Order: sequence, then structure tokens, then C-alpha cells
Amino acid sequence: MGQILLKYHRSRAAFAASVKMDNLILEAENHMNKIGINKKIEKKAKRKKVGIIFIIFILFLSIFLMITFKTNFFHIKDIDINGNKNLSDLQIINASGIVLKENIMKVNLSYTKKNLLSMPYIKEVKIKRKLPNRIIIDVVEREEKFLIPYMGSYIYLDEDGYILRISPKEGEDKLPLLKGISVEEPQIGEKYKIKDEKNSAEINSFIHDCIKINIIESVAGFDFTDENNVLINLKKGIVVAFGPLDNIKYKLSYLLEILNDVNKKEIKCKYIYFNKGENPIIVTDNN
Repeated sequence: MGQILLKYHRSRAAFAASVKMDNLILEAENHMNKIGINKKIEKKAKRKKVGIIFIIFILFLSIFLMITFKTNFFHIKDIDINGNKNLSDLQIINASGIVLKENIMKVNLSYTKKNLLSMPYIKEVKIKRKLPNRIIIDVVEREEKFLIPYMGSYIYLDEDGYILRISPKEGEDKLPLLKGISVEEPQIGEKYKIKDEKNSAEINSFIHDCIKINIIESVAGFDFTDENNVLINLKKGIVVAFGPLDNIKYKLSYLLEILNDVNKKEIKCKYIYFNKGENPIIVTDNN
């Protein structure tokens, strides 16, 4: 009898545990179902939100495109030119290809930049759109630095050797004159080329160094006729017999020191010889 009761109690406890387990499983399933339903609701809400955002984007894009291409809101009203001295605003605008009342969004900035850089006097250019209707063009111009006589006219060069124009000398032009140089057929907008390639690099290096140490402002002209004795004619009437184009930097620095001393002491100098020995010789009106 005791054994039968024990078995009964065990069976009852097992049944209760089984029922409890079933309830837990059911609760877990219900919880998972709720989570699944909530996720579906969230996904649906997200899709709806994305759809609304997309519709709003399309709406604004349509409005923007309509304003851009169907109205005159973005039509160019002003073209501002900055940095030009030799070229007029009109010359730059015409060369750019940009037209007033053109849609600002249709302007090809790369093409416009290419057009402007093809102009001999333009060294650098930046082009910006300023919405809704303004174009700004900033240019850096090449400056005329030298003259080379050429077939009754003159070739005007910048400091990098680019040919800016070929024309008769204009009045009392104060640009240094380069004599004794034979150039190949010059092309405006291109670098000049010296026929004698042997001396070309030396002459270009010499001119570059004259610019670098700022002695060029005092020079009226150079004469390269005799490669063994280049002449420098200064604006104050002093003639410098520079000798051959060797030790250029050293000799130019020495020349600059001499000129500063001559100016400081107000010496009436006529000639400076670098080709009469190791040390320069100065000839004055008193010699």
C-alpha cells in the first residue's frame, strides 16, 4: 500500500512539472510571436518612412529641376573678372565662351578654363559659380619682361620665356632688350627657342638668375653677340663686360654688391669689367 501511494505522488508531481513546462513553452512561443509581430510592424513602418522620404526627395528634385531649367532664376546676370591688367574684361569674357542669360548650371567650367588658358597673357585661372546667377573669374596674367628684335618688330616675352605678342616697339618701352639672339620661328603663346642650342640653356639660366636676384630692374638690355663677353647695359648708363656665361650666380652676386656700393657712395661709374682678370675692374669718369 505504501509503495502504491509513493508511485501515485511521483506521478502527480511529474504531471504538474509537465504542465508547468508546457505553460512555459507556450509563454515563450507567445513572446516570440509578439516579437515577430513587432518586428514586422517595425519593418513595415521603416518601409513606409523610407517611401515617404523618397517621395519628398523626388518632389524637391522635381521642383529644383523645374526652377533650374524652366525659369530664369539661374540665368547668368553678372560675370566678374579679377586680376587682369593687360586684358580687358570684355576680352576675357569673349574668350571664356560664357554668355549672359545662359543657364549657370550648363556652363562647362573645365572647357571655359581651357579656353582662357589658351590666351597668351593668362598664366593661371580659377572659375567659380556663385549661385544663383553670378560667375567669378580670377586670373593671374603673364607680365612682359623682355624684348627681342625680330624682323623689324619685337617679340615680347614674360619671365618664363613665353611669347606674349609680336609687334613694333611702343614708344619709350623700358623693358630690357635682348640682342644677339637668333630665335626660331616664334609662335605666340609658346616659349621662344634660340637657334643655337649650345648657348640656349646658358642664356636662359643667366636671365632666370638676373630675375631671381632682382638685378633685372636695373637693366636696359643684354647683348649676347659675343659669347665670350656678354654685355649688360644698365639704365644708369653703366656698361658691364660680364665675360662668358660661367660662374653666373657668383658673378651676378658680386655685380649686385658693386652696384649697391656705387649707388651708396655716388660713384660716377662708366664700366665694370669681369673679363680683365680674377677681380672686377671699375672704370669711373675720373679714370
